[in-house]
Amino acid sequence: MSAKYSNFNLDSKLLGLHEFSINTRRDLHQIPEISGEEFKTTAYCQALMTEMGYSLTTYEGFTGFIADLTVNPEWKRVGFRADMDALEMDDMTDNEYRSTHEGRSHNCGHDTHMAIILTTAKYLAANQAELKHNVRFIFQMAEEDMRVPGASKMVELGCMKGVAEVYALHNDAALEYGFVKINNGIMSSYGSAWTLDVHGVSAHGSTPQKGLDAIREASRIIMDMDYVVAKRTNPFSPAVFGCGMFNGGSIPNAVPDYAQARGTIRAMDAETDQILKDSFETFVKESEIRGFKTTMVCEGYPAVINHPDAYQRVVEAARAIVPTDRLDPNGNPMTGSEDFSLMVNAAEDRKGAMFFLGSGNKEAGICNYLHSNPYYVDDDFLLVGAQIFIHIACH
Repeated sequence: MSAKYSNFNLDSKLLGLHEFSINTRRDLHQIPEISGEEFKTTAYCQALMTEMGYSLTTYEGFTGFIADLTVNPEWKRVGFRADMDALEMDDMTDNEYRSTHEGRSHNCGHDTHMAIILTTAKYLAANQAELKHNVRFIFQMAEEDMRVPGASKMVELGCMKGVAEVYALHNDAALEYGFVKINNGIMSSYGSAWTLDVHGVSAHGSTPQKGLDAIREASRIIMDMDYVVAKRTNPFSPAVFGCGMFNGGSIPNAVPDYAQARGTIRAMDAETDQILKDSFETFVKESEIRGFKTTMVCEGYPAVINHPDAYQRVVEAARAIVPTDRLDPNGNPMTGSEDFSLMVNAAEDRKGAMFFLGSGNKEAGICNYLHSNPYYVDDDFLLVGAQIFIHIACH
């Protein structure tokens, strides 16, 4: 057993699941699957939850599912969510349990999220007398790709029906293992993914006046958005407009008649989010006036806003479990976005909270940022996450 647990208040029965938590995480790490294609992952998790005695609800045509444990029909139900999908990236770690799926990896650590709630579920199934609430474990598909419905579809299918409170964590290997960071209020940004298609008119490169340059027009729109971020948004409220992909043209000596760009929008308040989206739409419409044909799709979800009551429940759990120097109850929210916000919004009275849990270990050389490559975690943090969820379910 890891000596590192000596500074944490972990239940002795949970310590007996140390090997289970690590083995589960490493099994899942080897079979990463992208958004909407989590077939092996779902089968693995469903098999374990069925073995533990949970009642499963599946959704035809979708990989997400829920697992319920009802001890007393009069009690409220508390939900715990884990996302299941991976990234389209090679696994560049040198672990013996590295990804067996080429071009796929859990470089956001969703394998750890699943391992934590599977460990939580195993403990609660074996210790039902400790429960104070009925529980639901939500295994969510497709968190990474905004173009594939994840939380939105699961909410639509009823995953939040009857759930009074809902909780989630996100690992962060840039924080030391077991470090809890949470904020009373906003925890993640408003986030959207956008795709812009610009159709111009092709012409020979020697006669540019006869064409409409799609690359130049798409570039104009993107550069104008930089102006909006700099001059139209409140400097005290972060705003990000990013372009991560740009493709256009086919030969070097012709005016390009087509360009496509893709990127994201992030904001920390609803007003700034709307300013960015409205400005983007205006600039795209201006291209139509200039003779171009354009299409723009911008899809996303709101910020995760922790409910005060749910926030307090996480803080109380963390104070009972982690050393005082490993809790930041006023942590800065992340500028990344999370569709978990849709589950919080669907809970009764919008009671829900997300927190960040350190999975790094600088002494062992583990200090990664999400989506970096290679991506390592310290597996000893898993039981800390499980203990926090157990505390919430049993108090």
